Amino acid sequence: MAAGLLPQEHVALERIFVVIPVHDRRDTTLACLESLANQSFVNRHIVVVDDGSTDGTAESIGKRFPSVKILTGDGDLWWTRAMNQGVRWALQTAGKNDYILSLNDDVSFEPDYISSLAEAAQSHPDSLIGSVALDEHGLCIVDAGVRINWLSAKYSHIGEGHLYSDLVNESKDVWAVDVLSGRGTLIPSELFRRTGFYNDQKLPHYGADYEFSLRAAKNGYQLLINAKSVLRSQIQATGVNNRIQSLTWRQLGKSFFMRRSPNCLRYRFNFARLAAPSHLFLPYVFFDISRVCIGNIRARVKKKQRA
Repeated sequence: MAAGLLPQEHVALERIFVVIPVHDRRDTTLACLESLANQSFVNRHIVVVDDGSTDGTAESIGKRFPSVKILTGDGDLWWTRAMNQGVRWALQTAGKNDYILSLNDDVSFEPDYISSLAEAAQSHPDSLIGSVALDEHGLCIVDAGVRINWLSAKYSHIGEGHLYSDLVNESKDVWAVDVLSGRGTLIPSELFRRTGFYNDQKLPHYGADYEFSLRAAKNGYQLLINAKSVLRSQIQATGVNNRIQSLTWRQLGKSFFMRRSPNCLRYRFNFARLAAPSHLFLPYVFFDISRVCIGNIRARVKKKQRA
């Protein structure tokens, strides 16, 4: 990073611990690690939490990237416990000026990606810095931050579907959002010591990243997206949302009760209890569950009509 970037009173960022939960996506994981290996930011430590992969993920990582720390699970960690395991390992040596970068393995980026996050963190102390997610071609925005209407439970993804070039021309270098995802967010290590870890009891797979960032905001941290921190996301590899329309009616019904589904009503209810303002809890739950159920059923009907 360039000398003289910060005023003297700012404390320099030291190390970044990159934590990546993975499961049975060996080639995807290796491609992500290749992007990390080419980063210009030198003082980084990569932690992969392999939750019971059976496709040789851990072995392949050990051969190609021997400097990567590999932690293992029994297949029952899911996203949240896997992240917590990686964060706990990092905190054993992380100092107060170090950061944790939560990252999915289905992303790639240019060599200056981590440096751009670090520069934004130095310019905006006491902040969590999120990334702009583009499609695989690096042109259209998938997600440049989320804003939530807590009354109607409507989530607005900034810039979704628009060209990245348009966003850069129209926006500031950073902008505030309501929540941040685990897809690429830089977090001060001290935040975990102050507020605790991701909630792996109430939110074992989905929603824990949003809830954690909301907790950070309540404790005085800013939630920011940095325009220069860009990653390309393999949308087709992300979650089960992209497979919903191909489910049978029976499978769709089951998705409302499965831990690995973003439709799971139990965990959506838990998220509402933890995150929604208390006076808006009931309308939020009503509109959120209605939107999830009706929206998925409508999408399934439309696909059947087109068939």
